[in-house]
This record gives sequence, C-alpha cells and structure tokens, in this order.
Amino acid sequence: MKLDRETKEKKRFRRLRRKNKQARQQRRMALAQAVMGGLFLIGIAAYVTSSIRQQRQDYPNQSRNHEHNHDHNHEHNPNHPRLELDVENPRPNENLTARQKLLHFGNKLIKAKFYQHSDVMEDIGDKSSAYAALRQEYDQKLPMDDIPRMKRFAQSVRKRTYGNMMAKHMDYDIHNCPLYPPTGYPYAWNVQAVLDNWAPDDTAPRPKIFQGLCTFDYETEKEKAIHYREAELPYVIRDDPSVLRTVERWAQPEYMEKLLGEKTRYRTEYSEDNHFMYWTKPKKKNRDMVPENWSPPTDMMRMPFKKWLDHANVTDESLLGPDREHWYFRLIGCGEMGRCDNDSSEYLFDELSFFQPREDNQLYMVEPKKQKGIHCRFGMKGVIAENHFDGSRNMVAILGGERRYILSHPDQCENLCLLPRGHPSARHSAVDWSDVDWEEFPRFREAEVNEVVLQAGDVMYLPTNWFHYIISLDLNFQCNTRSGISGEYMDAIHDCGF
Repeated sequence: MKLDRETKEKKRFRRLRRKNKQARQQRRMALAQAVMGGLFLIGIAAYVTSSIRQQRQDYPNQSRNHEHNHDHNHEHNPNHPRLELDVENPRPNENLTARQKLLHFGNKLIKAKFYQHSDVMEDIGDKSSAYAALRQEYDQKLPMDDIPRMKRFAQSVRKRTYGNMMAKHMDYDIHNCPLYPPTGYPYAWNVQAVLDNWAPDDTAPRPKIFQGLCTFDYETEKEKAIHYREAELPYVIRDDPSVLRTVERWAQPEYMEKLLGEKTRYRTEYSEDNHFMYWTKPKKKNRDMVPENWSPPTDMMRMPFKKWLDHANVTDESLLGPDREHWYFRLIGCGEMGRCDNDSSEYLFDELSFFQPREDNQLYMVEPKKQKGIHCRFGMKGVIAENHFDGSRNMVAILGGERRYILSHPDQCENLCLLPRGHPSARHSAVDWSDVDWEEFPRFREAEVNEVVLQAGDVMYLPTNWFHYIISLDLNFQCNTRSGISGEYMDAIHDCGF
C-alpha cells in the first residue's frame, strides 16, 4: 500500500510538472506573438512615415493646405500620385510604382492580421496571421450566407443513394422518424445477414442496406435530433450549414495543402493490408494477457499531408485490394486540453465551428467542458477500423467521401467476442469480420447489428459504449469529438468485463 501511495505521488508530481512546463511554453509563445505583432506594426508605421516624407520631397511645391483641399473635394490629380494606407480596399492599380505596390502588400498583411472569421473563439483555435489570410481568401470566394449554394455542392459530391432493405418490416421510416424515439429503436439484424449482403472487403456500393438509424434534416428536424440525443440513442443529422461550409471549403483545390502545410508531419498509421486496429504498448502488469506471438497490428509514423495523399489517392483499381498496403492519416486539435500532440492542428476549432465547446452548442456538445479535443482521420479507400466501443459520447462528421458504419448496441458486447482488458487492443472484437471463423467464435452468430453509410455533410451521434465497425468506401475526411460520459449502458459493458 505504501508503495502504491508513493507511485501515485510520483505520477501526480509528474503531471503537475508537465502542466507547469506546458503553461510556461504557452506564456513564452504568447509573449513572442505580442513582440512580433508590436514589431510588425512599428515597421509598418515607420514605412508609411518614410513614404509620406519621400512624397513631400518628390512634390515640394504642394502645400499642406492644398493637400487638405484636394482631399476635401475628393478630386485626385493623376499627375500627383499619393500613398495611402487603404486597409479596407487594398486593391493594387496597374500603374502603381514599385513603392506603392510594396505598400499595398503591407496593406494586405495588416488586413490579414486583423481579419476574424465569423466562427472565431477567443481562447482556442489558430490565431496566426497565416491562417487568418487563408480564411479571408476562401471566405471571400465562398460566402457563408449562400446556403442553397452549399446544399447544391454537397448534393453534387454525394455520389449515390442507399435504400433501406428492411423498410417494409419496420415500424418507422428512417427518413421521416417520429418526434421521439419509437420502441425498439434502432432496429438491428443478424450480423451474418448483413455481412453476406455486403462483405467488408468489398467497397462497391449496394443499392440497399440494413439501415436502422433515423436521418434528420437540420433545417426542419433539429428538434427531433435533440430528443434522440437526450434519449442517448444514435442518429444522423444532415445539411447543417456550418458543416456544409467546411465540406465545400475542404473540397477546394489546394485548400487542404495550404491548411496543413508542405512540411508539417502528422500522425499516420501504416498497415500491410486494409485492417487497422488501435493498440497501446503492452504494460508489464498485463503481460499475462498478451499472446506470445503478438505484434503491433500497424506501424505508427509521421508524414506531411501531401505524402499521405500520394500514398492514399489511388485511382487505379488494380492497385487497390484488401491485401495491399493502406495508410490512415490523423489530425488532433487539442483545444482546452493544452498541448496534447506535436504540431497539434488547432485550426480544427476554426474549421469545424460546429464542434466548438460552447454552452449554446446544444446539438453537438452535451458537456462542453468535458470535450477531449477534435480528432480527424482521413481514410484511404478500403481502410477498415476494427469493431470497438468508445467510453464517451461521440459526434462523427464526414467532410468528404463516404464511410460505412456497422453499429451494435452495448448489450451485444459478449456476442462480439472482445479482446479482454489488459490486451494491447482491448475493447476491440477478436473476430476478423472480413473472414469470420464461425467455429472459433460461435457467439458471434448471435450478434445483432445495423448499418449506415455516411456522406459529406452528415453528422452521426454515437452514445457512450456503442460499438462501431468502419469501412472507407473511398478517399474520405472524417472528424469527431467527444463530450462527457453517460451511464445508460454501463451495466452491459461491465457485465462484459470492462
């Protein structure tokens, strides 16, 4: 017991020391930004002053009174050019001198430094002038108040529709669900029937699927979505304008390359086939739970976005397949957690305003203060994330491409044959859903599931402890965030050994 207390004290001391170190780093960064900002403004002021002095030297006969009358009458003599700091309209004239063009460049920098997009938060997000300039450029190209345009764009990138195979056998219409969840929602079916209809390794679309989740329209059915979320039941909501803005912006040529940079290296997972299973380094105290022949199912590395895209954006179908190499890309925005990752992507809180931890963000944030950052995973076509559950509420947004989700209620835990606590991949199903060994896992025959294909502009709510198995149907962008834990399904998970 004494040893345990000492160990706990050491861990607490290390946490405090880490937090203090992070706080010092943040203070140094804030001071450096303040100094750079001050030097920037001093430089601009000095440049403008020297420009005005130079102008007066070039035109010595022009009196100050004449200059005042000239401005008052709003008349401009083309023979007497003037240098002005026009921050509101920094557009260059073709006849500008080199000095005037340089001043125009300064105008652009000043405007970028003070530009704030409509979704900015005071304490979190990317506060750099580079990001402000990028957002200013694309906000002008894509006005945020044109909702019909954004909806048309989203429709254009949704390549197909999926019918509901079991619609005639259900008591509710998934596209016109009642105000409150009906009894037995969501419907589920035998896992073997679902996998026989659409094998996980096959990314070719099916005309009909076993969908049990309601899909709500944001504009007309937001109230329904809130009722289902309050009941801690999964659903999909579509066409939220704040989501559509991101969908359209991320689809613009070169935008993602500009946003993520050319050299910044991000977390990337590599697998020799299309299967990806989360794992952690085995602990000594759990060595009895780790098989002798166990090895990490994937390799962890870092690479720039462009390099990942070169690997993942395969258009030749002959180069794709379940036995080919696959790559999984990841971004992390830490937010109020502080520094949680090297080169953290804090702009995610600006790009995905619908996931901001605001008290008035009732649809997406149940407990804003318990948010654990924003996490994005970009999938190569064919990538499979093995079946697992997460121990908190989860909002999942698709911002490009398509993903197929196979879901299970927490009461299916024992039927899903999970790897036990202490295993490096605990919480995950031990079953290979692509090639099920029914003799080794007979309980799996009894599992019940439903499925849904999420497309660009869709957001799915997954309550605490709900199981999900994910298949990337093409190159896709998915981001999620969590906000606290609900206790509705804890008994089922505890009975399963977790």
